[in-house]
Amino acid sequence: MNESLLLLLAPEATLVAGASLVLLIGLARWEGVRACSFLVAFLTALGALAISWSAGPLDRPIHAWGVELTSLSWYVRLTALGVGLIVLLVHHHLPQEEERGEVFSMILFSLTGILLTAMADDLVLLFLAIELVSVPTYVLVAMGRSHIRAQEAGLKYFFLGALAAALLAYGLSFLYGASGSTCLSRMNLDGSEAYVTIGMTLAFAGIAFKIAAVPFHAYAADVYQGSASPTAGLLGFFPKLAGFVALIKLLILIQPRAASSLGWEIPDIGFAFLWIVAVATMIVGNVLALLQTNVKRILAYSSIAHSGYMLVAVLAGPVAGGGPLRNGLSAMLFYMTVYGLMNLGAFAVLSLTRANGREVEELDELAGLSRRHPLAAFSLAICVFSLMGLPPTAGFLGKLYIFSSALSVDPNHPHRLALIALAVIGVINAAIAAAYYLRIVAACYLRAPRQEFTLVTRSRPLQFGVFWCCLAVLLIGLWPSPLIRMSSQPFLDLRPPSMLVNNTPLPQQRPPSRQHPITHDMADPHRR
Repeated sequence: MNESLLLLLAPEATLVAGASLVLLIGLARWEGVRACSFLVAFLTALGALAISWSAGPLDRPIHAWGVELTSLSWYVRLTALGVGLIVLLVHHHLPQEEERGEVFSMILFSLTGILLTAMADDLVLLFLAIELVSVPTYVLVAMGRSHIRAQEAGLKYFFLGALAAALLAYGLSFLYGASGSTCLSRMNLDGSEAYVTIGMTLAFAGIAFKIAAVPFHAYAADVYQGSASPTAGLLGFFPKLAGFVALIKLLILIQPRAASSLGWEIPDIGFAFLWIVAVATMIVGNVLALLQTNVKRILAYSSIAHSGYMLVAVLAGPVAGGGPLRNGLSAMLFYMTVYGLMNLGAFAVLSLTRANGREVEELDELAGLSRRHPLAAFSLAICVFSLMGLPPTAGFLGKLYIFSSALSVDPNHPHRLALIALAVIGVINAAIAAAYYLRIVAACYLRAPRQEFTLVTRSRPLQFGVFWCCLAVLLIGLWPSPLIRMSSQPFLDLRPPSMLVNNTPLPQQRPPSRQHPITHDMADPHRR
């Protein structure tokens, strides 16, 4: 039993072992040994990705020792590790020689937290996993630059993160009190009870900080601006992915005992609360982005707006038999991956480009980039057009799936009109966002250069990271079917706990998947 569980947890164990080794390598006296820390970190993430891919999705959920292995955890493994490899590439040039071990190990530890969040079947493990995602990012923000703004951003991010962690822990304690158990797969809560309402509200407040949703968004612009550009790109993906996965897990807890084909059944007050948050997050993010001249602050407020878009898909919820066009959760998973790539690519180009010897940040500093370095300008344009949702990029499909999932809800859905209104507001906000995205592209192509540009040529991995981000954004936009299939499968495991018999899902039709050789041994309750 324990040996089988360790085999299924091999990707997470690989990341923890590799991160610890990288941290030790960073303490070596010899510079040549410390220089190996990036290679060890990259091979660790690549090995964990290979293990996850070779295992394939499980044919049924497995519950053991506070861990729940599902198709959702498999999807999160692949996407987090895939984007994580590019994150390592774009961070290659960033740390000083004496800090390389710390920086790369923090990235691996944060990746481990994302994977543990997706498989957590216990409130305590869920809380610790989310914090394992967050705490390394505090270190990365403060260590990424020698500028005083980096230390200020790291300090602000840490204290606000501590407040968010306290709110999350307090909210989870209410859920434990209402259910009498910390095991998520055995909890089935009445969303109308006072304790459950308080617990879910406090827990969402903690998660809202991770995803930068209103009203816990105020830190984002200052932290993104103070961070190094690669770290800012990381902040747009790691905490968001963990936060949205945790939100899905909490919403499952309040689903009724009778299965519904209409998607989520959220109490009216809870739905109204999330609806208002989604609208406010989209509007506040886009309006404040229009007022900025600093590119990193523009992308920070853009990140807030994108969280609002993804909340639209979460509210639309799962729909039986539907892909991302109808299934809100599949659309959110698809868009989360796409957003991580295009946002990271935009920040990587900013890190690659130097104006007057320093990292580009202002729109004026981007003026005339296409005349000096056309490939860098073209790469930035691809990522920005994808963020805007322009075909044939992946961002267009992501927005299409998100708004389509809200528009195509069942006619009998109790909140159908509210979801349609939410989708319309989202489309209007996406159109407004085009104004500030086009300002970035216009600065590169329509304005005369004001200073000399240089590129970071000493880091080939950074250039490869930009290339892979742009290539992935275009390939997914032109050939989205593999990612669509992967993002659709996790819905089959997102069922209320009441639909489990002896912790085993009721049989139903599932798409064919590769079967892990030890799946039945683990899932059989009599064998345990």
